Amino acid sequence: MIRIQDVTKFYDEVCAVHHVSFDIPDGTVFGLVGTNGAGKSTLLRMMAGVLACDSGNITYDGISSYENPECKREVFYLPDTPYYFPNANLEEMIDFYRKQYPAMEKESVFYMAELFNLDMGLPLRTFSKGMKRQVFLILALCAGTKYLLCDEVFDGLDPVMTEAVKNLFRKEMEERKLTIVAAAHKLKDLEDICHNMGIMHKGGILKSGDMLERIGDVIRIQCVFDGKRDMEQELKKELSLLRYEREGYFTTLIVKGEKEEVLERIQNLNPVFAEELPMSLEEIFMAEMEEAGYDICKVLC
Repeated sequence: MIRIQDVTKFYDEVCAVHHVSFDIPDGTVFGLVGTNGAGKSTLLRMMAGVLACDSGNITYDGISSYENPECKREVFYLPDTPYYFPNANLEEMIDFYRKQYPAMEKESVFYMAELFNLDMGLPLRTFSKGMKRQVFLILALCAGTKYLLCDEVFDGLDPVMTEAVKNLFRKEMEERKLTIVAAAHKLKDLEDICHNMGIMHKGGILKSGDMLERIGDVIRIQCVFDGKRDMEQELKKELSLLRYEREGYFTTLIVKGEKEEVLERIQNLNPVFAEELPMSLEEIFMAEMEEAGYDICKVLC
């Protein structure tokens, strides 16, 4: 398990990460979401042991990664812009990474490179941004580490390749209990592969944890009411209403409360019909944020 305890980091007078604490269970994908400047990259560098915490600590199974080579062999850090030697090809980068990660599986890299139609002999500098991202994701997955930290994990990948990488993540997690921390700007990029996530804003964590655990008392309902009445105020009186949206005849509500009681109260208002709809993780998180008083557009947009 990764444990982050009251971590703070300053760059001169600027506080990049401010008293951040959360745990990441083994064998999961943890999504780290936030705008530019939220502190995601700084936090990942501290988790990788590249930067020291000014206060607090970060441990993997109880062991700190900073200045600990043994621990670092179990952690692969993939930054937003990975470094490679100017004229190096993929095979030469494999040999370089094997010095740090002895469990690197060269044959697996060859296999994945062939699947992705990547030429092993061409210098990486000739590859497009998306192809370079594919190369380093392959190296990361084949390094044999227990933990993988990815900054802007799908940046530069097209939708087809993004789905292919997600499938590889699922496969590696199933086969060897790989734990992945994936930072991204948008929750939508991550919600189909991770339930554990955190939102960073101005250096702090606003919310974190298993989003599916939060769905129990938040439901989404679509209704149609008599068009002659504006129901928003009546609904606000009857329900703990987190969100109200109306488009044409349809009214969509996100409500906090027990499902049976909520539906009963809506039925008392005589809708033409009302039915529960499934909620996405993004909607759950947004509802939580808005209930806490945050303007989600300023946090994630």
